[in-house]
Amino acid sequence: MLSAKNRNLICLSVLAGVSLMVQDSLAVTSTSDLWSKFETVLQGPRALHQEFEVTQHVRSGYADQVSRFQIVLDFSQGKWREQPVGANGERIRVFDGEDLFVFESGGTDYAHQRQRFEHDKPLPEPYENKLDWGKVKEVQKLPCGFPGKDHTCVIIEAPIKPWLRPRVPGEVSKMTDGTIRIMADTETGIWLRVHVAATVESAMAKSQWDMNYNVKQMSYGAASDVSIFLPEGLQEVETLTPWNETRFKKELGGKPAPGLQAKDIHGAPVSLSELKGRTVLLDFWTTWCPPCQSDASSIEKLNQKYGSKNLAIIGVSVDEDRETVENYLKKHPHSYSVVLSTENRLPPAYQVRVFPTYLIISPDGTLVNAEQGDEGFAKLRKGLEKAGLRID
Repeated sequence: MLSAKNRNLICLSVLAGVSLMVQDSLAVTSTSDLWSKFETVLQGPRALHQEFEVTQHVRSGYADQVSRFQIVLDFSQGKWREQPVGANGERIRVFDGEDLFVFESGGTDYAHQRQRFEHDKPLPEPYENKLDWGKVKEVQKLPCGFPGKDHTCVIIEAPIKPWLRPRVPGEVSKMTDGTIRIMADTETGIWLRVHVAATVESAMAKSQWDMNYNVKQMSYGAASDVSIFLPEGLQEVETLTPWNETRFKKELGGKPAPGLQAKDIHGAPVSLSELKGRTVLLDFWTTWCPPCQSDASSIEKLNQKYGSKNLAIIGVSVDEDRETVENYLKKHPHSYSVVLSTENRLPPAYQVRVFPTYLIISPDGTLVNAEQGDEGFAKLRKGLEKAGLRID
């Protein structure tokens, strides 16, 4: 495991390397050996554990968003496990050497993540970025910063091959142009620091991605624990159970609501933890949903009457681009915060697909009630009163 001193050495050394300009006179690095060493690590019986701190900066014509989270990786015997940790709370992916699976932390089900693999087997972030190895340039060699016997690391830069990745069912994101800079251990091929700059297109928008992955902790050489890849007791299903009214009430009713850290459509921070002491109403909606449109004026009146007291309303616009939502809000103004799911990383529980869906959270952060569909708003009064809000 890297000590704090050595982690700082890595960061300082890489920052110095990043500041160097890649000159045409630099020789092209022989990288096939570097990648083959990493593949040997992947297939070997010894376990590799890495924890990356990730900063994602996404810029488009409508948004400029920065998010920070962690990715925990485990590799051994051709298998790997990828677990995002942080505000996003995204699903865990596991590759067993043949198939790719997905499940939620603490869940009881798992499903195949059905997608086409190219010629190579899938890899987790950040290794899933495929380099154009014929155009790799060496920038610098420097100590990796390991305790004990230090290794030599190399910083390389290369174009990334274009990719297509699933975003939500029926939609994909496409990377059309990108470059990558990697700090890798020359003895093992393991990546310690990665910077990705890319242009990504989706049905919503064209955006510029700036991704930084920095090793926080790492260990290599322990015996493999295959149980971490796909825990026992999980049941295989065709698709993971969606978060709907029934599941909210069954799994989260009376329990702390999942955290939410986001920015609203005006760039203001939105945090459930900062709203402790107030009753919170989360309203998941879309512009094309008739019941959402019918309820909108009533939700607005509710906010105007109680928003200055003990009620906080957060509208979550699901899977629609900024321009569409802004045009809608010009005709139907909202005085409460509106968060765009397309510009924020939401926990799985907040990736709902039935509209409208209303979640009521008590002042102590407990999920009190969930309602959805045409009759959702009609039941809100009782739910808000149950959460402790006095309604006249």
